[in-house]
Amino acid sequence: MVKRASAVCAMSIACILGTAQATTAHDEIAAYLDPYVSSGNFSGSILVVRDGKALFRGSNGLADASKKTSNRVDTIFHVASVSMQFTAATAMRLVDEGKLSLDTKVGEIVAGVPNGDKITVRELLQQNSNLPDANDLEGYDDLLKSHQTPESLVQFIRNRPPLGEPGGKSQREEHSAFNLLALIIEKKTGLSFKEAVRREVFAPLGMTNSGIDDDSPIQARLARGYVEKGAVGLADAPQIHWSAKTGNGSAYSTIDDEHLWLSAFFGGAFLSEASRKTMLAWGDGYGWESLEQSRIGTPIYFMSGNAPGFASEVIYVPKLRTEIIIFCNTQVPMPPTMGFDLAAALAGGTYQDLNLQAAPLNNDEISHVVGRYRFGPDFYRPNATLELASGPEGLVVKWPGGPEAPVLVSDNHHFIDRHYWTRFSVADGPDGHATQLTYGRFNGQRTADSRPATAH
Repeated sequence: MVKRASAVCAMSIACILGTAQATTAHDEIAAYLDPYVSSGNFSGSILVVRDGKALFRGSNGLADASKKTSNRVDTIFHVASVSMQFTAATAMRLVDEGKLSLDTKVGEIVAGVPNGDKITVRELLQQNSNLPDANDLEGYDDLLKSHQTPESLVQFIRNRPPLGEPGGKSQREEHSAFNLLALIIEKKTGLSFKEAVRREVFAPLGMTNSGIDDDSPIQARLARGYVEKGAVGLADAPQIHWSAKTGNGSAYSTIDDEHLWLSAFFGGAFLSEASRKTMLAWGDGYGWESLEQSRIGTPIYFMSGNAPGFASEVIYVPKLRTEIIIFCNTQVPMPPTMGFDLAAALAGGTYQDLNLQAAPLNNDEISHVVGRYRFGPDFYRPNATLELASGPEGLVVKWPGGPEAPVLVSDNHHFIDRHYWTRFSVADGPDGHATQLTYGRFNGQRTADSRPATAH
């Protein structure tokens, strides 16, 4: 069912680039992707470009399962939070044109914003405004059910207390900050946000297959979004009004259009040098994050996106002059793992293969690991207890308050939470049953009252 490979590999791409044809690099990348594709997990398009030349450009899976329409390299995907790059670029174009100042207080442009007399446009872009975040507020799900505008999204947070004072280090992805930026862009241009981004970014760069979804009809090549169903299946994603994500998640694009943006931006052919440096210097804002990971060995810029039915990852490695673009029409958040693995491989580093067990666990193996595991205060959900349980379609991780995440099996001690695409493992105690669950970098201990359980 799934191509087997060693647990940790050093891909040969970094070695072959100077001596082999691009087709060889394509084959190496395809071999890495094969387990994701053959296991039914990856559906989308990928583009890997180095020095302006495509090392890999391909698509897998279905753009529309009901019509049996395959994804193609020109399939259009919602890109979720990658949208913030285009919002930030539009704002910085207005700065370059003298129509907007980063140091202007947002209250001077839009009335009634919490702490509007203190927050600057710069702090919105840096994601350290500490505005109340719409995505975390009661009633947000209702916003997704009807058409919104930048004004209605800002109205949703008016008269709500801020999370804190503006400034300092970015603490979270600030969705409402980018809703507000969309409204500011409308006020400064006299255009709809959709048209402003088209004129300032998409049209100048020839990104003819990109746009802002304001709930108007989009071209027929738009992929339909899916969510995970059990360990291998997919189901239709819930339908939303993408206008409710204006500014922070409402853009759509293709891998080739994204390449046009990355080439122009990092090549210095778009925005002033001062604006480009401002966007990249902050480290976690302006639609970008940056880090230096040991297995890559060089700083990178990246952005991840996740929204109903879609996931995305965009990476630029300056030292390697390399772009990695992954657009996916499933909400299974694989693209960050895949993108960072490919970046490491291209740098001559290591990555961990996706190695899935074809046969299901037997009853003894299931009994061995099921139970409840208590984590500490530094866990994703502080002091949470995760339950590893047996369900009709296999193991599930039961998170407090949801979800019940389907589990992929590497072997009887190593697994992947499919919903969050996070590897975890169990370690045995003297009684022969698992006593510890290591989820990512966190360790949880099996509770004393833990007994085998069945998911319903």
